Formats: sequence, structure tokens, C-alpha cells
Amino acid sequence: MFLGNLCLSLALVFALISAIFFLWGARADEKPLSLARKFYYFFFFFTFLASAYLMYLFLGHHFQVEYVYNYSSSAEPFFYLISGFWAGQEGSFLLWLFLGSWLGVFLIRKKKSSQLFSEESGIHQGYVMFFYLLVQIFLLVLLLKKSPFSTLPNVPPDGKGLNPLLKDFWMVIHPPVVFAGYAGLAIPFAYALSALSRNRYEGWVGLTLPWAGLSSLLLGAGIFIGAYWAYKVLGWGGYWGWDPVENASLVPWLLSVALIHGLILEKTRNMFRRTNLLLAISSFLMVVYATFLVRSGVLGDFSVHSFIDLGINTFLLIFIMFFVFLSLGLFLSRLSGIPRSRIGDNILTREFSLFSAIILFALSAVLILLGTSSSLISRIFGPPSSVSIPYYIRTQLPLSILVFIALGAAPFLRWKGSDVTELLKNLRFSFFAAAVLTALAFAFKVRSIIHLICIFTACLAIVNNLFVLVKRKRGGLKFAGGFLTHMGAGILLVGIITSSGYDQSKKISLPRGETEEAFGYQFTYLGTENSAKGTNDFLKIKVQKGSTHFIARPQYYFSEYNQGIMRSPHIKINLLYDLYLSPEDRIQGEVSEENFIQIRKGETKEKRGYSIEFLDFDLTSHAQSGQISVGAILNVEHKGEKGTLIPTMVMGGREGSEDARMVHLPGGKDYLVLEKIDADRKIVTLRLILQDEIASEDILVLSIDKKPLINLFWLGTILIMVGLGIATYRRTKEAERR
Repeated sequence: MFLGNLCLSLALVFALISAIFFLWGARADEKPLSLARKFYYFFFFFTFLASAYLMYLFLGHHFQVEYVYNYSSSAEPFFYLISGFWAGQEGSFLLWLFLGSWLGVFLIRKKKSSQLFSEESGIHQGYVMFFYLLVQIFLLVLLLKKSPFSTLPNVPPDGKGLNPLLKDFWMVIHPPVVFAGYAGLAIPFAYALSALSRNRYEGWVGLTLPWAGLSSLLLGAGIFIGAYWAYKVLGWGGYWGWDPVENASLVPWLLSVALIHGLILEKTRNMFRRTNLLLAISSFLMVVYATFLVRSGVLGDFSVHSFIDLGINTFLLIFIMFFVFLSLGLFLSRLSGIPRSRIGDNILTREFSLFSAIILFALSAVLILLGTSSSLISRIFGPPSSVSIPYYIRTQLPLSILVFIALGAAPFLRWKGSDVTELLKNLRFSFFAAAVLTALAFAFKVRSIIHLICIFTACLAIVNNLFVLVKRKRGGLKFAGGFLTHMGAGILLVGIITSSGYDQSKKISLPRGETEEAFGYQFTYLGTENSAKGTNDFLKIKVQKGSTHFIARPQYYFSEYNQGIMRSPHIKINLLYDLYLSPEDRIQGEVSEENFIQIRKGETKEKRGYSIEFLDFDLTSHAQSGQISVGAILNVEHKGEKGTLIPTMVMGGREGSEDARMVHLPGGKDYLVLEKIDADRKIVTLRLILQDEIASEDILVLSIDKKPLINLFWLGTILIMVGLGIATYRRTKEAERR
């Protein structure tokens, strides 16, 4: 609407004026800087006003605004009206802009330029804020190109509502945390360009380190919250799928973690300045690149989470190239004047362990980036394609082993070198403890050599960091951040290995009132709660083991928003494992193995009188909701009748009037259901439902997963975030004292 667009336009005007005055002040004196700060406050005010106005439109049900119409309805609870703000592209850009403008207030207020940005520090506020404002101007241009305040020609009576998948507490807080991390990474980027502009680097480390820690904390927390949401809501049993959009946030986070280690090394030993400047630049450039991947629609055929193109691709490409040429050009122009750093020949030093961590995190990010970008790279040589999940596993597991060797040895290493005999003496207990825990894993049927090595090195890091943390407890909690983070990382790796590599899965067919057994539990399907066509239809399943029992209530309901069946799991948390119950289907009839068909692309198979040929996949992206439909193109023949069918899995969408996975077979009597897609192997699993076999009873098809030690994954994420929080607080206080 007019007021919202006016606020965005005025915010852009004041951001441009403020940037000009900051640049002038960097080259002149304090007077232009004073004016620049005042104009910045005007920019922040109008950004805040635009954000508050969009929130008002959501809370007031102003459905004449297209964005409000697409992501809310009058029936939505208060918190979901709030999360509608960032449910789509336009609102998430505005959220990013608001959080970035708010962080900028702290940049210009803290101690004022006369103290925090002094000549002695080598960093000038004018340059820092000029480069930081370029990022905000970039977001404002995108928002004016595709505004969240565009109106519809007519006022609809109600909105479409929020995607049911987003109606969860964790999705209320996940996007703001991620975008706060994105906004924060622009600050080390601005510090790096400021230092390069002046060719002065004396104080940039102390000022950058707290912001690098805060950005890493926020972005990491956002990633882990998203992982928990996926595990809790989506029902596929996992927390990370190596989806390109998931990876797009992981890459800048890994680089920010590498930056933290590099800044500590530069602060302590005055080393790796070149590397740190490049990492500060690269971590933000990866945020810009991630924005392009997610927002341009180029991953529409490869990612469930990708948005469609809203007509801003050209702008995104221009801004990517602008920031790349600006930052890397400035870096290369100053490179010869920045001293080189040389790591010593002695590998038994703390310098070498930190150097190893930097290289390994950066290498991990590069390999993930290559896999994520494979669909773009492959377009150059032919039809686009993406790498499979095994690529990520094969590349990341060996790197994780090397990382945890470094983390395990680091607590006992000294800056100037350690004696081999003394080091081995210090490591005796931890080697023994790690070996015992690895043997315990072997006893619980962990047989993969690389998994056992991962567990051993992770346990080594856990035990050593715990030992040093307890030994140095007199130093206070403020020195515990690094140790807690490294312990959390080790616990996280063990949780990943056990829960992902050794989970057990079983599918059972449960007629109502009957009992089936799996993993020592008895499962009895008791029917449903709420009406069969309600928006929140719960399935009641009695789960019993010995004398104890509970009622599981996974969800299986028809969504008006998606015009399809929605499923949500029930998770029973135990100390050593999670019992993960996910409904796959409710049908009228038996689930017979004879009716399942697994067929590879190009193959033809005969089943129950039907000839089925799998021709190809059908991939279709849809507008507004960022959904993707994956179908199988089939030629089917039965008793002389032929037809081409495309059963389709619709993820996160609104299209279609029925469950698109089920299609009528030639003759219109029987059905074919698309059960599973294995895109990597080009295989689909189909199920025949024959009319003459349909029974009258209500049958639930239930997938049951047993995920060992998955609580270690969540415990590890919590310790990482707590450790990063403590370390960031400590570095912030150190910067304030300086």
C-alpha cells in the first residue's frame, strides 16, 4: 500500500544520503560523520515503520494486500499471523533489512567514533558504515522491485492462510534467527573492507571477533532450529537432507566458524591476516550467493525449499557481481602490502591446530558449495543435474575425522610447541576413554571402520576438552566457551553417526482394532480424533511395551491450503533412542507386498495384469509457495487399454484437487499410488490398489523408526550454542575494555 512503499522509498533515500556522508566523513572530519549518523537514524526509523506497518496489515487482516492475502487468514492464531510476516520472499527480505538496520544502530552508537573507531585502531566508522549501508541499499532495491505492499484489484473476503508446515512454534522463530545471522555477517565484511580501504589493520581483529561470534551463534542456532523443525514436523524421520537450500546457509556458517578460529590466531600470534580478511569477505559473499540460489528459482527442480523467480533475478545477479568485484578487487589490490604468515615446522603447536581447523572448515565449505552448485555448473555442459547425498557423506566424514583430531589435541598443545613425551602422557587417559567408548559402539553393532574412527576422534575431543574445562574451572565460566563448543561438536558427531547410520525402520499395516509388533512394542490402531475431513485429524495408536503404554497421536488430515493429505509424526523420546511414528497412508484394504512395484527409469514391468513402463520424472515448480511437484511419467497397458499417467508427490503446495500420488488405471476401476522416489538411483516405488481386493475396514500404514542416541545430536547443538554464546560475551567485553 502507499504508506508502506513510501516508507521503503524514504528509507532508501536516507540510506543513500547516510552512506554518502559516511564516505565523506571517512575522508574528511567528524562533522560529516555526525550528519551521517542522523541520516542513518532516519533510515532506521522508516525501515522500522515499514516493518511495523506490514505487521499491522497482518494483524488487521488487510487482505487487499496481496502478500497478506497469500500468507494469512482470519482464522490464524496470533503467533501465526506474526510468522506470516516472513513466510514469503518479500516479507523475509523486509525482515532481513529491519534486523540489519537495527544492528547498525549498535555499530554507530557504541562508544561513538572518537573511541571505538580511533586512528589508533586503524578502523574508521565512515568506511565501516559506508560498506555496511551498501548491503542495506541492496535489500531496499529488491523490496522496491518486489514490494510486500502490492495490492489486489479486489478485496477478497479472506486470505489463503499459512502453509500448515509453517504452523509450528519453531518456524515462528527459525527465520528471524537465520536472517539475524545473515545480517550479522555483513559486519565482519564491512570491517574487512574498511581495513582494506585504509590499508590499516591494527584494531580490526578486536572489533570483528565479537561480531563474528554473534553472527556464527545466530546463524548456527537458526540452522539447528530448522533441523529440529524438519525432524518434528515433516515426518520423513530426518533432520538434515543435504538439500541445496539447507546447504546455502551451512556454507557461510562454516566459513564464519573458520573466521573465528583465524581471528583468535591473529589476535594472539599476529598471524593469518590475509586469510582472515578473505574469510570475512567470503562468508558474506556466500550469504549473497545463498540468496541468489534460494530466491532466483534456479533450484526449483532440485530443492523443496526453493522460491520461484519473482522477477528479481537480474537484480540478484547484478548485486552478486557488484559485491564480488568490490570486495575481492579491493582485497587483491592490497594483497601485496599485507604481510604473509608462515606456520612453523612443528605440528605440535596450538598455532598448527588452529591453522588446521581453519583449512578444514574452509575445505568443507568449498566441497559443500560445489555439490550445492552442481545443478548450475552442470547446465554449462548439458542438462542440469545435482549430486547425490553419498557425495556429501564421502567428502565430509574424512574431514570431520581430521577436525576432531585437531580438537582433541588442541587443549594440551602450547603456543611455542609441546614435548612429544609430555603430550602423550597427557593424552593417555583420553585415549583409553575414547577407546573404551569406541569398543562400546562396536559392541552395539557399529561395524563401519570410518564410523568407528569418527566416534573415536569425537570421543577424544570430548574427553580432552572436558578434562581441561574441569581443570581450569577457577578461571571462571567466561573461559569455558571454546571447550563447551568443542565438546558439543564431538557429541554432535556421535549423535549424527548413531542416529543416521544405525536407525532401524519398519512399515506395518494396522487394521483398526488389531495389534502388530515392531521393535518389542505392540501397536494398536484405535481410530481417529476429530472428523475425517477436519483440519487437524489425529490418529490414535496405543503403543505398549510390557506393562507400560501410551497413546501416540500422529496427524493425518486433509489440508484445504495444500488440497492434499498432510502427515505429521509422533515422537516418543527415550533416553537411548527415539521411537518415531509416521503415518504413510490410510486406505480401505490390505497392504500386500505383491502389489508393490519398484521400477527403474526406462524399464517395463508386469504386475497383476498391468504392463507399466517408467519413462521419466516430471518436475514442476509452482508460484508463491515455493513448492515442488515430483511425478513419474508412466505408460500403462491393461487388456488392450493404454494410457499415460503421471502420479505426483506435491510438497508444500496448493495445486490439485486430490492426493496427486494416486491415479486411476486404464479402465477406471483400479488405482496406482506413487509411494517413493529415489531420484539418485532413478527408481520409483509404486503400489497397486485393486478394486476387487478392497475391504471395508480402516487400515493405517505406519512407518516406525528407532533412532539410537539421537538425543546426543540435540545435546551437542545446545552445547555448541552455549559455548559460542559464552565466547561471544567474553570477546565483546574485551573489545569494550579496549
